[in-house]
Amino acid sequence: MRNEYLHIFIAWLCILTGCSNVSHKQTTVPPVNVRVQVVTPVRTDGNMRYVGTVKAVHEIPLAVQTTGRVVTVECRDGERVRKGQVLLTLDSTQAVQAYHSAASVLRQAEDAYKRVSQVHASGAVTDQQMVEAESKLSQARSMAELARHQVEECTLRAPSEGIVSGFNAEVGESLLPGARIMTLLDMSGYDVSFAVPETEISSVNADQTGIMTCAATGEQYTIRIREKNLNANPLAHTYSVRADITGETGNLLPGMVATVMLTSSAGNHIVVPAACIRLLPSGASVWVVRDGRAVRLPVEAGGYQADGVRISQGLTEGDSIIVQGFQKLYNGCEIAVVD
Repeated sequence: MRNEYLHIFIAWLCILTGCSNVSHKQTTVPPVNVRVQVVTPVRTDGNMRYVGTVKAVHEIPLAVQTTGRVVTVECRDGERVRKGQVLLTLDSTQAVQAYHSAASVLRQAEDAYKRVSQVHASGAVTDQQMVEAESKLSQARSMAELARHQVEECTLRAPSEGIVSGFNAEVGESLLPGARIMTLLDMSGYDVSFAVPETEISSVNADQTGIMTCAATGEQYTIRIREKNLNANPLAHTYSVRADITGETGNLLPGMVATVMLTSSAGNHIVVPAACIRLLPSGASVWVVRDGRAVRLPVEAGGYQADGVRISQGLTEGDSIIVQGFQKLYNGCEIAVVD
């Protein structure tokens, strides 16, 4: 009996010893292989260059509001038009007929209302009949006004003074409502539109100044950033920016290509690869090496440029940042630097 207990005790002792060994093996974590880069200041010239297009300050797309066939064309591309000038007309035969019919119904309703109101005072007509006459008159007026408006929509007029651009309608062509057939350019001023890569958009701000050089004429103009669109182009990964052209516009015309140069802060900056920046609710950070271990270090980004992110605070010259392998890191883990 004692031998049986002894055997059981020895078996349990072996099991416990084996579990202890397994647990010991599981807690042994090998170093994480990483690649590092030593921080050194980089000289930046402070200039950012883009290619833009000159545009009129206001561009009004024009379209007809009713379906119809073009009867006359009263303008052409590049023509300056005044406010209210007729640009084109559509076949208004059906619209005119509908208006005459509505006008006839309106005259009948007005005559009926006049006769009912004359006898209403004497009590020959009930109040209900009077209300019905008023209702029919109101409906007839609304229908006549709608028909008149449809006749007017057969004529497209210039909403303001400007120059016609992109005119693409011809006599005999059937147009659909809402389809743009031309653009009216406000020639009182110009601006320039250009695309900025997502890695540099944070360095572009409202009221920032720069220089624009027209490719066709070689003339230079001072520009000032008016707005930047915060909706990125998902294919090109760029943001649209528009800048006002200050001063005289010289020989500029809409559609001209120009080179835009914006000025930012020049000097020596610490620049790190954008992929190294880890974004947390507490802010941006990078992984650095301290005594053979990984340490998460908070940093402050000072702007983007083509080769990375400028760091304004958090890093100093000589720091070793981890540029590859940081996906498996945690604070204090042992690392092995590989070439």
